[in-house]
Amino acid sequence: MIRFWQKLKNLYHLAQAWYWRLYFGQPDRGMKIYGVTGTNGKTTTCYLLTSILGKEYGVKKTGMLTTVAFRIGEKEISNETKMTTLPSRLVFDYLGKMRTAGVNQVVLEMTSHALDQNRLFGIKLDGAAILNIACEHLDYHRTMTEYAAAKLKILNYVRDGGTIVHRQFPIPNSQFPNLELIQFSAKDAADVVTSLLGEVNKENVLAASLLARAAGVKEENIASGVAAVKLVPGRMEWVKPKFSMTNDQFPISGLPRVLIDYAVTPDALERLYKEVKRQTKGKVFAVLGACGLRDRGKRPDMARAAARFTDEVVLTREDPWTEDEEQIFTDLEKGLEKTDKKWRRIVDRREAIRYCLERAGKDDVVVVTGKGAEQGMAIGKKIVLWSDREVILEEMEDLAERKT
Repeated sequence: MIRFWQKLKNLYHLAQAWYWRLYFGQPDRGMKIYGVTGTNGKTTTCYLLTSILGKEYGVKKTGMLTTVAFRIGEKEISNETKMTTLPSRLVFDYLGKMRTAGVNQVVLEMTSHALDQNRLFGIKLDGAAILNIACEHLDYHRTMTEYAAAKLKILNYVRDGGTIVHRQFPIPNSQFPNLELIQFSAKDAADVVTSLLGEVNKENVLAASLLARAAGVKEENIASGVAAVKLVPGRMEWVKPKFSMTNDQFPISGLPRVLIDYAVTPDALERLYKEVKRQTKGKVFAVLGACGLRDRGKRPDMARAAARFTDEVVLTREDPWTEDEEQIFTDLEKGLEKTDKKWRRIVDRREAIRYCLERAGKDDVVVVTGKGAEQGMAIGKKIVLWSDREVILEEMEDLAERKT
């Protein structure tokens, strides 16, 4: 019955997309638009592809809508909606603003929810990337089969002659004979060069490069576009204390290094912790939470990943929304029942971060996941101001002062 009502709602979303596209004058017409979907790595791949297109066509001609930010030429706006793919009204509104600004190359981050709900109906993509499929959003899709099917709907948006770059995703060629299908694997990405941290980012670079190459972008612009992306906000981002910015070498004053990331799935967390552990001489501390009103089934596996690859786990608040926080913590703690690693629950996120910073040494790393570059925390029905980066900087500065 729930899925029946969702299908009815999806027809409503489709009608809304149709209406808003017409209302804003079909702003997507005449644009080259590229979509990126997958469980992990979407935002980073969007940043990479946008950078590459900027090198080829000029920054003023490029636009981007992602989890982190919206870009209209040289103007970047922080995404404070806590949504990855916006409602159709806002998508077409932004596309209209891009067209007015002279943008004709656009990169869209496309979620399984948006694809299932037809929120981008009417848009024709010149190419798309399907990065990976891992356990996520089963509170909505119910099964991995339904989740994968929702991701596959991106193919219906790609115009004839367009390109699909995918990470070993089972695509029925016979159903899409007019699309160019380019497959890649983790092995193919092994020799990719990027300043971005982690093996997974090599895959993101490869996906963006393959899609750009298929679109006719020159090799030198692909290379320079990739090289220009030194950091994607909140994605494997090292937080450097403001009081040490004159010195690129950190930690400073015996402080640990701190890394923030948006990882919210067991697969993403495992990859993240493995990479950090590989580069760390000392211990790794994990500050871990889980979003409320989301897939409960993944929570124990998230905690297991943290316990497996870190030395101490601190469970804390992330975005509880209206879900009972005791339920969230109980689900996470099920994944820690058999671990011999140290762990504790500290509900207040600032206190959890402070706890780890105080106990970590100069050779250690504190990994804070789940929020990345977000500027708000959803508690109840309100979103309160919150930035992991700013809180970490405040606590590191306070700790440094106390140590001097």
